[in-house]
Amino acid sequence: MLDFGLLKRQIDNMAVDARTMQDDFFARIDLALSEMDRWEDSWETLATRIARSRTSWLVAHPSGPITEACPRPERPKALTVIAADGSQIFPDRHEIANCFLINIGYVVLHYGTGERPILASEPDLFYSEEDLYHEWAGKRSPVTREIVGVKRNAMELDKVVALSAQAHEEGRTTVGLTDGTLILWMLEGKPHDFRRETLKTTLEGFERLRELRVPIAGYISDPGSADTVNALRVGLCPEQPPDCDKCPWKAAEAQHLLNLDGDAETPAPIPCEPIAGVTDDMLYARKLKRGERSGVFRSSSKILDDYGPHRICFFYVHTGWEIGRVEIPQWVAEDRDLLDLVHTTVVDQVDKGRGYPVVLSESHERAVVRGPDRDIFYKFLKDAYIKNDVKVEQSIKQLKKLAATV
Repeated sequence: MLDFGLLKRQIDNMAVDARTMQDDFFARIDLALSEMDRWEDSWETLATRIARSRTSWLVAHPSGPITEACPRPERPKALTVIAADGSQIFPDRHEIANCFLINIGYVVLHYGTGERPILASEPDLFYSEEDLYHEWAGKRSPVTREIVGVKRNAMELDKVVALSAQAHEEGRTTVGLTDGTLILWMLEGKPHDFRRETLKTTLEGFERLRELRVPIAGYISDPGSADTVNALRVGLCPEQPPDCDKCPWKAAEAQHLLNLDGDAETPAPIPCEPIAGVTDDMLYARKLKRGERSGVFRSSSKILDDYGPHRICFFYVHTGWEIGRVEIPQWVAEDRDLLDLVHTTVVDQVDKGRGYPVVLSESHERAVVRGPDRDIFYKFLKDAYIKNDVKVEQSIKQLKKLAATV
């Protein structure tokens, strides 16, 4: 049986430790907020320090006062909001045929015109040799789940661009929204020709939207990023310029840990550590009021070096439900009218969706391929092969799975 007396003492100790950690974390947030205020008037000095620094983390590059809080602009009475989302059935060598499916759900919401929304989906089946095999860096290999995901992302953007072009021809004020980041993180470490082709497709879509003057934005719910906090950490560093690879405090700490006799003096704490662990949304939950957005920051991701005028910037917005991160191309960030349009549209969409942009949740519902849909897809495949007298071959593994369900 449990020794409840001993257990109770352990639980009490755990609660005390948790309270200590909580108090420490709140102190970190307070310190980060005071650092924001310290750089309010000298943000350009901070921006220069950031530009000259070499850090091991992503750092936000401010384009204005780091404490900036912009009120929500008035939403246009007539507004069209477009989104597309995708889902897929990956290639499965144990199934009837070697193929894969991408389903694109798309939504067009018209406000102020009385028109009905467009809510639909378009499935695309890929089965040709050129669909199933790719050659990167001189090596031919079968399509992977990652490649299918890249293709799906490109198709989502293509759909937003096509619908935006149609809305532009109709003279509508339009905003395109996507779920998640606009930064192609999956390109890190990939072959050069793969990066080039993938990036080319994305930038062509962004360029077409720029020509139409239709802003596109990626909405990230519950972001958890710390780019702005990392900018403040650069401000705390006394080195000129800051260089994480040559940090003397880290070197001293490492040397202390290696000292086995224990006589060495404890090194001074690393100057940037007191606010480590704080995230940007924690700061802006204190700084922004409902409907307000932060200033615009430029991302320092190396992937963006080839984006040109489409380099990704971002801001944080208090939607009334959460602090969301909104990513936009640089040409949107530099056009105040388009920036304001994105700002007010995001807040309005989150409010209508009761915590998440309604156009994104609706497009997801149209895109998602659930288990029963997958079963029907493979039934269609089997029936079509039998009808056309095509030999059907399934793996032993798949036949065992089928037998287990009978």
